[in-house]
Amino acid sequence: MFVQLAQSDAGAATELRVGDTVELRLPETPTTGYRWRWRLPEGVRLVADEHIAPFSAEEDHPQGGREASGAGPPGMGGVRRLALEITGAGRHLLEADLARPWEGEPRRSLSFVLTTVRDYAK
Repeated sequence: MFVQLAQSDAGAATELRVGDTVELRLPETPTTGYRWRWRLPEGVRLVADEHIAPFSAEEDHPQGGREASGAGPPGMGGVRRLALEITGAGRHLLEADLARPWEGEPRRSLSFVLTTVRDYAK
C-alpha cells in the first residue's frame, strides 16, 4: 500500500503494514537556510529524500498542473519529499525538525506515529 502524509497529519497515528511505502511532503524554502532534518526509527528505511521546486507556468505536469522546473523567482519555496519503506512491525515515531544547521533550536518540530503490523486483519 502507498500512503501519503503531510504536515496536517503530524501527531495522528497512521496504520500500516510491513512492506508499505510512505511518502511525506513538507513545505521547505532552502534559500532561507531552513531545511528539514529527519530522525528515522528502526523498522523504517529511507528510499528517497529530495527537494521539489514549485511548478512553473511554462511546463505542464503529466498528471495535471505544472511540472517542476526551478525557473521561479529566487527564494521561491518548494516541497521536501521523503519516501520511506516500512521494514518492521511496531510503533514507529518519525520526527522532523525544520532548522538551520548553524542554529541550535529548530523553528518547527513535527512527529508522525506509524503503527505497523505484519498483516492487515482479514
